[in-house]
Amino acid sequence: MLYKNKNITKSIANIPNILTISRLFLTFPLIILLEINKTNLVFVLIIIGGITDYLDGYFARKLNLKTKFGAIIDPLTDKIFLLIPLLWLCKMAIIPFWSLAIILFRELIISALRTTMKDGLPASKLGKYKTSSFFIALVIFFQPFSKDLLFSFGLKFYWLGFILTLITFIDYLRVKKNTI
Repeated sequence: MLYKNKNITKSIANIPNILTISRLFLTFPLIILLEINKTNLVFVLIIIGGITDYLDGYFARKLNLKTKFGAIIDPLTDKIFLLIPLLWLCKMAIIPFWSLAIILFRELIISALRTTMKDGLPASKLGKYKTSSFFIALVIFFQPFSKDLLFSFGLKFYWLGFILTLITFIDYLRVKKNTI
């Protein structure tokens, strides 16, 4: 039994998973900064979150450190880290509630499916593009420069992410259907 616990610890305590967990802990200051309307600092946290997301994937592939824990926790962390600022944008009436409700629905269903799959149901290319589109939208919405000039680009990336949300939802349901 001790050997099994060492393997579990070893599979969790690797560079990609540590980066993912650090991004998960960034959500707490993200929530606080959104609540007190410090959008310039939110911008910095979103950039840091994006860098850690890129690096955890890079190291997982490069060092062959892919784990089931990572396959589940990384996309879950991405969802949490992106949905919190999207909720704030909804609260500020920048994006419509109905679109965010659909995104939340998709993310909860896919997260549940991931826990039932042997490999954690890794993200598809389109899923990565979806996450990237939302990330770019958030960077644009929270950037500290001229809001008016870039606002429409932020909305375009948001809606691109929304469309990819729908497409990837259908794709993931097909994958799950074919594995039953």
